[in-house]
Amino acid sequence: MSSDCPPQCVNIGCREPDWLETHESFVITLTGLLGTGFGVLLSYFLKSRCEEIKCCFLYCKRKVLEAGQPTPKTP
Repeated sequence: MSSDCPPQCVNIGCREPDWLETHESFVITLTGLLGTGFGVLLSYFLKSRCEEIKCCFLYCKRKVLEAGQPTPKTP
C-alpha cells in the first residue's frame, strides 16, 4: 500500500477541500447581505403608514394608527 502523503499529514491536508471550504467567505457574505436586506425590508414595513404593503413575495394588510394616537399596550 503506497501513499503520496507523509504520515504526519494523513487525514489533515492531503484531501481536496469540499465546496464549502473553498467558498466559505462567499457564503458568509451572501448570508450577511440577505439578512441585512430582510432587516431593511422589515424596518420599512414597520415605519410605513400604508394599510396594504406588497413587496416581491410578501404581502401585509394592517390597521395603521393615526398620528398622535397612543400605541395600544399588549397584555
